[in-house]
Amino acid sequence: MANSEELLDREKKRMDNLAVPSDLEERLRSTLENIPKKKSKFKLKVASIILVFLLLSYNMDTLAYYSKQLIGFENVMTGTLQELNEMGKGQLINQSHTFKNGVKITLDGIMLDDNNMVVFYTIHSPKGNVMDVNSDLRVSLTGAGDRTFTFGGQGQANEDLTEMKWVVSTHQTPRFYERTLNFKAEMEQARESATIKFKLNRNQAVGKSLKIPINKEIDLGRRSIKLQSLTASPITTVLKGQIQDTVELGLDYVNKNRFRPEKLEISLIADGKEIDWQGSGMSTDMKGIHFDITYDRLPKDIKELQLKLTSFGGDHDTDELIKLEKGKTNNFKILDQQIRIENVYEFDGNTYITFTTEENVILSKVYLNIDGERKNLQETIPGEAEKIIDDQGNAIIYYTRTMRFEGTGEELELDIQRIRYATDYDMIIWTHSR
Repeated sequence: MANSEELLDREKKRMDNLAVPSDLEERLRSTLENIPKKKSKFKLKVASIILVFLLLSYNMDTLAYYSKQLIGFENVMTGTLQELNEMGKGQLINQSHTFKNGVKITLDGIMLDDNNMVVFYTIHSPKGNVMDVNSDLRVSLTGAGDRTFTFGGQGQANEDLTEMKWVVSTHQTPRFYERTLNFKAEMEQARESATIKFKLNRNQAVGKSLKIPINKEIDLGRRSIKLQSLTASPITTVLKGQIQDTVELGLDYVNKNRFRPEKLEISLIADGKEIDWQGSGMSTDMKGIHFDITYDRLPKDIKELQLKLTSFGGDHDTDELIKLEKGKTNNFKILDQQIRIENVYEFDGNTYITFTTEENVILSKVYLNIDGERKNLQETIPGEAEKIIDDQGNAIIYYTRTMRFEGTGEELELDIQRIRYATDYDMIIWTHSR
């Protein structure tokens, strides 16, 4: 080890003592000046052109691929929409309008199938107040004869609040004769509007659909629902059905037993896995009350489909008169819903009624007859909730609150004209196997 260190030390001293010839710089300069200059300018240009051509040729497929995609919507697309976008599906529109205040709205594109139409648009605000602009902006979509499409969706702004991307899905599809649609944007405060007209290219629809007829009626005791069809498309899966037909609506009206459905929850299960729910709607017309529920698209090569009813309810007409006595309790049922009067008392010229029901039961239209005079409900004072386990081990939440009516008297009669509630189920109502 010592010999190695001694040798290294001697070599270092030798290199430190090396001297550079004084005429080295002059020799080098003379040699370099005598080298003939090559005429490479033309060759460099040719090489550059060849390189650019090769790069473009190599990436031509990639450029064409991305030119068919909607850019910047990744955070507001569902997984299904992202997959279709990556496949280049859909119709690009790329039409814009700039308002006087500098705000620009761009209709980027659409995706169309037999279930619905998905619309992609962008709001640009150079002032960095895109959230305020979005609150003031109203967009609509119309077809032939000013037929309006209803829709729902979601949007997201970027970090500097100069841009907001929106993806909305219509609840209707364009009719076969509708070729031109109108995308309208209105700024309410500025009282300025713009319409972007575009033509549908049905050749760029994302794919075909499969419609499965069901035609099954589900009896739920007091009410029933009819499952009509399930349509599977590349974007979504839509269940359609009916709650009441025209005859049932008419009979309910005559008998003063009307039902206004508000909540219907049905799960779609494919090979044991629940398909994501996307939205639902109900409509009432001369043909009855209809519903549709939209789910994500079905996975490939499924073997079994099931529909499971989880909840159903709404607002029911009733005609119940319940006699009350101050300071006494009372128990009764309306449409199989248990109602318990906990207390009836007077205070400061008002009559108070404290009562308990299950959490989802609401007396939606109620009066108090005091000595024959009808009194309107002034307010419902919140109370407390209590969780109870029944004999089957199910948890039930009971909610106690208090109604206040103006006035006092001796003869009290509670007039309940409507009651709202929903019933929970866990019932497979349809199965389809391949």
